[in-house]
Amino acid sequence: MYKYLLCWRYLRTRYIALASIISVMLGVATMIVVNSVMAGFSTMMQERLHGTLSDIIVESFSLNGFDNPDEVMAAIEEAVGDDVEALAPSLQLFGYAMIPVGGGEHLTREVQIIGVRPQDRARVSEFAEYLYHQPREGQDQPAPAEPTFHVPDEHRLNTYLGQVYQETEADNPFKDILEQDLENLVPADGMILGFALGTVHRPETGEDMYIAPEGSKVILHFPSAGKTPEAKTGEFTVVSYFKSGMSEYDSMQVFVPIERLQFLRGQDGFVNQIQVKARPGADLEQVAQAIRVKLEQKWPTRFLTSTWEQKQGPLLAAVQVEQNILNILLFFIIAVAGFGILGIFSMIVVEKTKDIGILKALGASDSGIRGIFLAYGLTLGMVGSLVGMTGGLLFVKYINEIEDGLSVITGREVFDDSIYYFPEIPTLVEPMTVAWIVGGTLLIAVAASVWPAQRAARMHPVRALRYE
Repeated sequence: MYKYLLCWRYLRTRYIALASIISVMLGVATMIVVNSVMAGFSTMMQERLHGTLSDIIVESFSLNGFDNPDEVMAAIEEAVGDDVEALAPSLQLFGYAMIPVGGGEHLTREVQIIGVRPQDRARVSEFAEYLYHQPREGQDQPAPAEPTFHVPDEHRLNTYLGQVYQETEADNPFKDILEQDLENLVPADGMILGFALGTVHRPETGEDMYIAPEGSKVILHFPSAGKTPEAKTGEFTVVSYFKSGMSEYDSMQVFVPIERLQFLRGQDGFVNQIQVKARPGADLEQVAQAIRVKLEQKWPTRFLTSTWEQKQGPLLAAVQVEQNILNILLFFIIAVAGFGILGIFSMIVVEKTKDIGILKALGASDSGIRGIFLAYGLTLGMVGSLVGMTGGLLFVKYINEIEDGLSVITGREVFDDSIYYFPEIPTLVEPMTVAWIVGGTLLIAVAASVWPAQRAARMHPVRALRYE
């Protein structure tokens, strides 16, 4: 019982121990906050990366692609059977987009052109969940859009030429000419434009200015297929926007009808990628391996098969490495607190040498003296860990309010939402992570107490009483 009484007394009277408690508290709180934010970003990033891709991607080594997608999809279904839920072919290539910005000027941007059938694409990924219409008058938020390339009549009729067309009588011979002019002004082929391509974000107001509003004509330039590629051009009308929240996708990708892209390239029926949606619960690695083996048997060295994680492996690995390095660096804060406990306990042993001798003369055992210091170290670790855990979890809970306050104080945004388009800072508290942080802190606190405790336990009572 005397061990606990002494621990409590030292905890109340030894204010120098407060420095160790604060160090432990700050270390635990910082690690919990950093891990929660990193886990939130990582989880959100994985969800969005997976949402833009299907579970498994089969692509040709050549950008020109292959002309037998139905045969390839049949081979995939034969290889994995019921493990496949949906398939969708696509044609991807790089090119340039010319976006009109007024006054006869065009904004030219490098883009990734993706030819798809929107309904098929929506079945193999979260494609439909990332489609939005431009906010109408009186709306604050963009409205969800359907996966379609249909160009509404309102886009044509809202133009000046469209107004003239509506006012022209049906039997007027110029009616057909006006209709042809309308098709040139507003192409019949729709396009889903990457959100960051069609807008400019204004940090000072947090609003997005649409430089390519719905109904705009966008001109795409891309190479044709064959041994001597030629420049090809296609005109499309913006019908909706693709907003995944990943700036590198939203600023690069444009989706167009696959049949129109094939025709413009002179490659009717050609695709260079098959998106595969696996059934829920299927082992993606095994499914991808089965597809890989089957396609290699039928068409050697022609296809590359990978899961969405393998496709995005370098990016996901970079996030994980960054999180691990941060954990190592932040754990040094707790290690510093451990050395503080070691120094404080060493001073206490020297200062209380006579008291230790009295306790041993009264019958205290070596293990009892050792237990005093170990229990004291554990108590310091527990108090610091509990306060740090509480503070860290509260910080995570109110992190967006704290971010707003810091932005007001510093006069600049702490969290720039133009990078990921997250409405707030994503966080994810993982109980196991919190447990190992607290457990590791307690282990360091106890380990730092071992040497002073062992030194005090080995003291001879007579020599200790002679001290001073």
